[in-house]
Amino acid sequence: MERVPIPLREREFHHLLVVAAVLGVGVGVVATAFRVVWLALKHLLWSTLTATYWRVPVSIAAGVLIGAVLYSTFYPGALSALVQQFHGEGRVELADNVPIIPVGLVGLVAGQNAGPEGVMSVVGGSFGTYVSELFGFDNSTKLLTLAGMGAGFGAILGAPIGGALLWLELPHERGLEYYEAIIPTFVASFAGYLTEVALGGMRLFPVWQTASIVPPTLPKLGWAAAVGVLCIPFGLVYSEAFSLVGRAFRRLSVAVYVRTTLAGAVIGVLGWLVPLSYFYGGAKMNALLGGGFTLQTLLVTLAAVMVAAGVTIHGNWIGGLIVPHMFMGALVGQAAALVVPGLPPVLASLAGMAAFNSVVTGTPLSSALIAIALTDGASITPVFLASLVAFTASPSVRFLEAVGPRSESPGFHVSDE
Repeated sequence: MERVPIPLREREFHHLLVVAAVLGVGVGVVATAFRVVWLALKHLLWSTLTATYWRVPVSIAAGVLIGAVLYSTFYPGALSALVQQFHGEGRVELADNVPIIPVGLVGLVAGQNAGPEGVMSVVGGSFGTYVSELFGFDNSTKLLTLAGMGAGFGAILGAPIGGALLWLELPHERGLEYYEAIIPTFVASFAGYLTEVALGGMRLFPVWQTASIVPPTLPKLGWAAAVGVLCIPFGLVYSEAFSLVGRAFRRLSVAVYVRTTLAGAVIGVLGWLVPLSYFYGGAKMNALLGGGFTLQTLLVTLAAVMVAAGVTIHGNWIGGLIVPHMFMGALVGQAAALVVPGLPPVLASLAGMAAFNSVVTGTPLSSALIAIALTDGASITPVFLASLVAFTASPSVRFLEAVGPRSESPGFHVSDE
């Protein structure tokens, strides 16, 4: 029986998937080490300094340390810079990890309102660029860089589906354009996630405890859609506040170590006065979902978190804002449940998580999937509905000014030989 040769393009694609799996394993190893060190340092520090007033000197000291690191190395930029770099160069350099890993680690321990997903997105992207060159996939550098960013995000949060999809949605204003990267990114993300599970166990990943609200009913779907619409004005206010903080820092035009120290002071004072505004949202989500907060407390916390997120990023601290956005959405949902009779608080919180991030970042699919993964699948259909309604009904927020269309033609990553 004559053996049919495998077409060149098919062989290249299978080789690409193998490289994506190797990439994911590498990202998973680094993500595990980063999380273990971060949580150990956080526990060591805050089990000793239990009073909330310690947050002020700790965050100021962290700001000084972050400024020293960035002054002696360089500031690689925030999320917008990463998206712009992806569109322009299609690669992330390994050198970016030199400031990003220590700065992200210090900020997470010291209460910044930005999560580890920002750090690991850069780490994963740089690994993707590196392995593409190491294995001779020069045409696929952009795809493997994208796959690495998705793997880093999915592995560190324990959301391999939503994390992978987020970096496929995020670089574009409305839609998912690098369809060639879908399978490689999912392969890399799951390889990273499984590596982290194998090395550290499921206990590494935070799960937000919520009561199940399935199966969905028509009233629940109606409430979810309403919460999605409600998140739109709050998302617009947050985007404007974020930009306002950025303009204020730019007008100051001070040295990087002054910016980081000033940011640390603001983060610490807010964390002292408004306790739930401290840290990035993952660990404090269960406290919020437990309920018992007054409307005034929820609204004050929402305002403080919005300011803290803007100060964290524009103050040159480094991290991701996806989970903080979901915390803001949960606050909106909880507040709505106190005002609107009959609105279930858990449903409102879950819908708000996905809807708020969907409005701000324009990522309806990944926002829903991340919220579902981190709440252990509490309610799938209402969460997706809220996210899609919020995305469809909202104007283009332009939170990320660097979003743009792809410039490559289809199949750019495979050989023409």
